[in-house]
Amino acid sequence: MLTVLALLLVGVGLGQLRGLPDGAGPVLDAVVIRVSLPALVLAVVAELELDASLLVPVAAAWGSLVVLAGAVWILARVARLDRRTTATLLVVVPLSNSSFLGFPAVEALLGADHLPAAVVYDQLGMFLAIATYAAIVAARMGEGPTPSLAGTVQRVLSFPPFVALLVAVAANLAGGLPGPVADIADVVGATVVPLAMLAVGLRLRFTGDGWRPGLLASALTLRMVVAPGLVAAAAVTVGGVGTVVWDTSVLETAMPPMVTAAVVAADAGLDEQLASRLVGVGVVVAMVTLPLWAWWLG
Repeated sequence: MLTVLALLLVGVGLGQLRGLPDGAGPVLDAVVIRVSLPALVLAVVAELELDASLLVPVAAAWGSLVVLAGAVWILARVARLDRRTTATLLVVVPLSNSSFLGFPAVEALLGADHLPAAVVYDQLGMFLAIATYAAIVAARMGEGPTPSLAGTVQRVLSFPPFVALLVAVAANLAGGLPGPVADIADVVGATVVPLAMLAVGLRLRFTGDGWRPGLLASALTLRMVVAPGLVAAAAVTVGGVGTVVWDTSVLETAMPPMVTAAVVAADAGLDEQLASRLVGVGVVVAMVTLPLWAWWLG
């Protein structure tokens, strides 16, 4: 958890001190979206092992996404947000930081035995969502003219993480990636966290106008309080509190917005400042809220 925060602060420092050339942010975005993230998808999904009990984290991931997307849409209507802001919130808020922050947080707060469920939540929930849901929203509401249905499908099918997902599923069914390919995917995929956090940090400014604290607070409350609260309520209803799959699902849903979602938003020409602030502030707030959720889970 502290590593993720440290990387974010390094990015902020580089941005404030002009430690990287102008235009470095978009270059990092492109590397993450087109190289690092596809490699990570290949490395993890190709080796994923499934069983029936892991349907719980999958259902929690997609259920929370649907609820949050609907809540963001209502918030946008009530607050009369513009299309660009609405699209940014729709891309960033429903997707949780279930791997970069989620895996170390789950291991530290719940135990290593919860990691398989966390991987399933991330890979069959958030990773699928970033490759499908986020790609569709970015294609339909991103910079430039709204594409036709055929154009949207074409953008999604050519979205590098989605292409990697299809290849990874085929490799999984065939027994996994060849050894050398798996090794390369592991090494390249490991660059996602540092590059993505630097890309977000470069854009994050703690000073200046346009913070919109009410909007940030509302969005992060939906992401880090309301969504996990609904999953926790479901766990209580079915008597799942104290079980690995339910406790993991609650804590993963309580994560702040996904770093890569902010990169996708910036790459699509959406509000990169808002996206970066949601991620950056969310990481800081999570240092308090995640231990509280873990304490509640007992």
